[in-house]
Amino acid sequence: MKNTMAVVVAVCCMTAAGSAACAADMGIGATAAQKGTVTTVQATAVQQLRPQAAVYGDGEKVAAIILRFPSAIDPASLRDDSFAVEGRTIASIYTNNKASVPVKSVAGPYVAITLEYKNTASFAAMGKKKEESGSTDGRQRGKAGDAPMISDRKVPDLSVRVVQKKALQRMDGGSYAASPVVLTGTAGPAASIADFRQYTYTDPATGVSMPYNLYLPRSYDPAKSYPLVVFIADASANTDDSTTPLYQGNGAVVWASPQWQAQHPCIVLAPQYTKKLVLSLGMMTTDDNVWTSGLQLTTDLIYHVLSTYSVDRNRIYGTGQSQGGMANIAISDRHPGLFAGQFLVACQWDTEEMKLLKDKNLWILVCEGDTKAYPAMKKAVANWESLGTPVGQSPSWDSKASVSYLNEEAKAMAAQGRHINFTVFSGGNHMYTWSVAYTIDAIREWIFQQRLE
Repeated sequence: MKNTMAVVVAVCCMTAAGSAACAADMGIGATAAQKGTVTTVQATAVQQLRPQAAVYGDGEKVAAIILRFPSAIDPASLRDDSFAVEGRTIASIYTNNKASVPVKSVAGPYVAITLEYKNTASFAAMGKKKEESGSTDGRQRGKAGDAPMISDRKVPDLSVRVVQKKALQRMDGGSYAASPVVLTGTAGPAASIADFRQYTYTDPATGVSMPYNLYLPRSYDPAKSYPLVVFIADASANTDDSTTPLYQGNGAVVWASPQWQAQHPCIVLAPQYTKKLVLSLGMMTTDDNVWTSGLQLTTDLIYHVLSTYSVDRNRIYGTGQSQGGMANIAISDRHPGLFAGQFLVACQWDTEEMKLLKDKNLWILVCEGDTKAYPAMKKAVANWESLGTPVGQSPSWDSKASVSYLNEEAKAMAAQGRHINFTVFSGGNHMYTWSVAYTIDAIREWIFQQRLE
């Protein structure tokens, strides 16, 4: 978008009565709104701009923008180029009679703009780019080969800049002219993040505290029991923001989505291993593949949740990427009766110790460009097969293909009937793996089919 549009306006309601309410929608203080700093005067017909965020495999991004006009707009007047969004490609534009994205246009005062999603995770071979998001030169590290000890990952930028490029016809016969005004706004946290609650677990023996994120089904009833999903993030989420595991990727929130919960009501736990914990206890996992204080604290937190909420002990599922996958393996080794099934993404552990997992229900996913996880998991698979455990395998998958393709590949692998499945993405690298992994519904469906008894 050319920067020739001189006027930049943060759009809210144009009426005095609506200014405070719209300021709340936009995350703008009511005092500023009352001073008139976010209202427009004859510059544009748009009364309200509301960006909406979503969490994808490579992090949280703005997914849609809802604009409100004073009166109903004729859907036939919309064109693909009716609006422009700086730095983004518009996927579709609809009209609607409420502030949401419809399946198809409905005459109303709202315009819903959806934005194309592009996976921004690097696909480059390891060594070409830093492999832990947020890492910087000179940052403290564990031993050689370990991830950086401290992450400087930041809350994602969810701001947008929108311009109306074409006139829109109103249902009453009038029109809203195109405008050079650049409309700006910032989305609040994605709905999938807002559905989680933040708590802190304090170890009664040591006094050490660990924040965690917890999702309870909307119809949660303590008289019933629910599956529990434990998601542990990679080391790039080791910040002091307790919600980082929720926006760094979709490994936690995907299990709490309305679509998943409609079929599989479950509790979701996402611990947060903070910078403070790294500095006081050390890394949760290291390439020495040893039990750490961080692993013990995480395990104690899991059992705290089990004792606090109504969890089906036969349906506890573990998953995680890199640090989180390693933690899953280590915890499963020490507590073989805990997890009914595990989805292990871009991770590895001592292959001799992993022989203990030969009878577990596992789905392992790595990129062949991951120079640690790929060879280590290949060795683990060979060990299991030498011990008489057949492992489901297939030729490598194209991770850039459609989700429907990936689901069909996963269904074909599941049909082999093995309780351990080993999937490899062609190319890619360590962090790229989880930018795709949790979008594959068929793998998550397989995980939820597993039971301890």
